[in-house]
Amino acid sequence: MKQIFKIIFPIFIFLVGIAGFFVLKATVPKSLPQTAKEKVWLVATKRLKVLDIRPEIFEFGTVVCANEADLRPLVSGRIIDIGANYSEGAVIKAGESLFVIDPFDYQIQVEDSQARLAEVLAKIKGATLDIKSEKHLLSISKSQFTLRKRDFERRKNLGKKGSSSKKATDDAEISFNEASRAVTAYQQSILRLRTSLAEEKSKELLVRSALKRAKRDLLETKLVAPFDGFLAQAGASVGQYVDSTSQLSRLIDVSRLEVRFRLTERDFSSLLGDAMIDKKRGNHFNELLGKTVRIRWEVGSQNFNYNAIIDRIGAKIEPTSGGVNIYARLLGIDLDTPLRPGAFVEVTIPDRLYKKVVRVPETAIVGGKIMYIVNDGFLVAKKIDIIRRTGDSILVRGDFLDGEVIVTQTFPEIGSGLRIETQ
Repeated sequence: MKQIFKIIFPIFIFLVGIAGFFVLKATVPKSLPQTAKEKVWLVATKRLKVLDIRPEIFEFGTVVCANEADLRPLVSGRIIDIGANYSEGAVIKAGESLFVIDPFDYQIQVEDSQARLAEVLAKIKGATLDIKSEKHLLSISKSQFTLRKRDFERRKNLGKKGSSSKKATDDAEISFNEASRAVTAYQQSILRLRTSLAEEKSKELLVRSALKRAKRDLLETKLVAPFDGFLAQAGASVGQYVDSTSQLSRLIDVSRLEVRFRLTERDFSSLLGDAMIDKKRGNHFNELLGKTVRIRWEVGSQNFNYNAIIDRIGAKIEPTSGGVNIYARLLGIDLDTPLRPGAFVEVTIPDRLYKKVVRVPETAIVGGKIMYIVNDGFLVAKKIDIIRRTGDSILVRGDFLDGEVIVTQTFPEIGSGLRIETQ
């Protein structure tokens, strides 16, 4: 019995397995073919608006001073007094005393020059009176000369007729010669006096120049501020000996603060506008010079805003960066302004006006010349011209209409004819 079971059981199992296979095959579900659905892409879009746009350029700059004076003593000597407001960072008004140098020696020089001038003027006065006196005596001598000459001529004529003795004629001739010598002597004396007078007048000019110099040196013993400003590097002290080589402080002109910033070659070219072409005007920078810019100075949690006017352009273009330095003069700056040279500021420059353009994100452009318009749920490629890049957006022109919708974020598979849905 066991022998029969060992033979029949495997056969039974085999038959059960075959039967199970056919049952499973008969009951397996059948898959029917389905029609493929068109893929729909989900995209971000933006509605276009054609406008006249003046973009803004953002740069960073540094406040600099266009006028600052190194304050040095104009005369040498010992400092005897310091101005009450003479200190680092002080606000100084024009004409305010900064320090005083001992004026004793310079006062003596003024008095010596005045004394020499008085002496020279006295000599000039004396020489002038002497000349006047000599001229009077010369006039008398000339009269005597005329009389003696007439008498001598008469004696000679009478002597020829035998009416006068030879001695009388000789005496008349001697008197005539003496009168002639007197006239010559007075003329020579006047000439010497005039020469002396000219020398004294030359001395007068020299002495007056020395007196002016001495008076100026005396005035310059007191150094005053030449203009309103901020005092820096205040280094003078009472008792200190100084001369013209001693730099004692520096005065920063508050009315001449500027912002220096750099424009890229692209921004510089845009701001120039058509000025580089319009050579007849004689000023190739008429689109840039005089332009008003905005300045923002951030200090902690506070913001200070100022206006400035572009005053000049740097002397050269940097060969490494291709940029050019621009200087803008700050407006409305006075002694109460907290702004100081060296401050790091943000500069906002209004660009030129671009007419009939649209502003789109940079991500909306494919290959630098294509944008995709949404038309009835499908994409249509449009060719565009890039007019200006400003930050992360671009100004473009093309054959699109105001109000059309574009794809703002492209993807690798993008192309005309794709079906899309907007986010």
